[in-house]
Amino acid sequence: MNETWVSNLKMRRITTTLVLTLLSVTGFCQSLETITSKIADRICDCIKDDVSSYSEIKPEFDRCYDQEFYQIFSLVDSTEHKLLTQQGALEKVKNGIIPALNSNCAKIRAVLQAEVETSVADASKGNSTPCPTNFEGKDVRKIKKLKGEIVAFNGLVSKVHAVHGNKPYYQVRLEGGNTLWVASLVNSEYEKEGNVVRLLGYVSEMEEGDTANEYNKTGFHILAFCVIDMDSKQMAMMPGAELQVKEWMSGTVPVGKK
Repeated sequence: MNETWVSNLKMRRITTTLVLTLLSVTGFCQSLETITSKIADRICDCIKDDVSSYSEIKPEFDRCYDQEFYQIFSLVDSTEHKLLTQQGALEKVKNGIIPALNSNCAKIRAVLQAEVETSVADASKGNSTPCPTNFEGKDVRKIKKLKGEIVAFNGLVSKVHAVHGNKPYYQVRLEGGNTLWVASLVNSEYEKEGNVVRLLGYVSEMEEGDTANEYNKTGFHILAFCVIDMDSKQMAMMPGAELQVKEWMSGTVPVGKK
């Protein structure tokens, strides 16, 4: 009995330690996200209002990054100052700035959206170079061989569910009648039954225990990080995917890492 009691006590202590550690890590990450937002907002404010092309964003970002990031310790409170001195904290903030800008900076989003609209409009006029496709209905049968690759294709949304943190999980119908399931990495609001979308994403094998298995029995789906509504010509992309999307807009489907 004593050995069992001691064993149970040790297990409770380990569990408590793990819970406290997880809470500490979560709080740490949330605090770094707050700091990242502060810096990103300052950089966004610094970027001139009349930027009109993607090529202008890079030099403006570099100028404002140098001006604002190196003032980071004067922009945070004492608690955040201590966080930033922890190992790896500054690097996490640096890595989060561009995704934060792409997601929240209206100036940058407007430029990206304008360029996408131009590219999609060109494609609809018969110019197939911008945002090309490399996958169609007949390719579904060889999807296992494409695991890890990036594919781009058009599809008619036929079924929509909500899994994976309330992001859309939906089925699209391809040319020839074959269907494919898509796990969206972005909430675009274009995933509505009857809509035609153009998608860019990774071919991914489904994991055992994935809640999506309730709907999709094929074992594979597409992790879509960019979606274009072919009716409105509007685009939504996952923050951090801007370089891949830009490459796609320039006429090349990005290469995935296997």
